[in-house]
Amino acid sequence: MGVCLHRALALAVLPSARTDARVTCAAPPTESAAQAKALGRMVTDLGVRGAEAAITLPPNRYTMLQIERPDVDDDELGEAARWRVASMLDYPVEEAKLQVFDMPQPSERQRQPMLNVVATPMRAVRELADITRKAGLRPRKVTIAELAVRDLVAENAEDSVPTMSVFLADRLGLIQATHKGRIFLTRRLDYGLTSVKPVDTLSTGIHNTLPLELRRTIDYFDSHYSAGSIRRLLAGPAENAFVEFMRQAGDVIGVDVTPLSLGVDMESDSSKPPGYGMPEAYLALGGALSLERASEDSKVAV
Repeated sequence: MGVCLHRALALAVLPSARTDARVTCAAPPTESAAQAKALGRMVTDLGVRGAEAAITLPPNRYTMLQIERPDVDDDELGEAARWRVASMLDYPVEEAKLQVFDMPQPSERQRQPMLNVVATPMRAVRELADITRKAGLRPRKVTIAELAVRDLVAENAEDSVPTMSVFLADRLGLIQATHKGRIFLTRRLDYGLTSVKPVDTLSTGIHNTLPLELRRTIDYFDSHYSAGSIRRLLAGPAENAFVEFMRQAGDVIGVDVTPLSLGVDMESDSSKPPGYGMPEAYLALGGALSLERASEDSKVAV
C-alpha cells in the first residue's frame, strides 16, 4: 500500500498480481481526525485493512540538503549527518526526522563523496503515521518524492540505459537522472503543473525555461558520468497539457519523451476536474513500489 496526502488524498494498492492494482484519490478534509476517517473509508472500500503501507511525502513537506559524506561506518552515518545539518535547519535538529542516501559521484571527481540528507519535522511524520494507523493500515516506512519517482521510473524504463525524468506536483517539480535503480542527480524546480498551460510555442515562463534546464542537465550528466548518454525522457504525471508541452520540449532539445505511466486503474472524485490528484496518485504508487524494493541507497536515521 502507498499513501500520499497533499492537495489530494491518494491510496495505492499494489498486490502481487499487478492486474489488480488500483489508485484512488479524494479531496482531503482539513483536520487530521477527518483525514483519518476519509482514508479509513478508502481502506474499507478497497478491502485492505491491516495492510502495510508506505507514506510518501510531497516535495514541499521536507528539506533536501547535501553535505560531504562523513567518514564513519554506515551504522553511524545517521547521527553524523544529524550533527552536520544542525545549523542548516530553521528548527531544532532534535525535532527533525532524517533520511540519507548516496548518489554516484561524477567520474572525474576526486573530492570527498557527497551525501543527500532529507529533513522533515518529526511531528509532521508522526501525524501522518497516526492518520495512516487510525485508517486501518500499518505504516512501515516514510519515503520522499525523489525516491518514489525513482521507483516509478524503474518500472517504466529500460534498466540498461540511463533515463531522465521530469515530475511535476502542483507547484513544485523534480528533474532526475536514474540508472539501474539509482539516482545519479536530482534537481528541484520551483514551478509545477499549475504553471503548465496549453501553448503552441515554447516562448514564455516554464515553456521557455524548462527545456533549457533539461538540456543543461542532460549535457552535465553526459559529460560527467560514464553510465552512458541520455536519449529518453519520462514525463509525469501523464496530464494532457503537460505531456503535449514535454513532447514539444523534447523536439527542441533532441530527446524522445514518453509519458510516465501509472500503469494501474485510477479512481478520482467525479466532481473534480480531469487529472485531479494525479501527482499524489503517482507518489502513493511510488511509495507502494518502494515496499517491494531492497533500497540499498537510502535509509532512515532515527
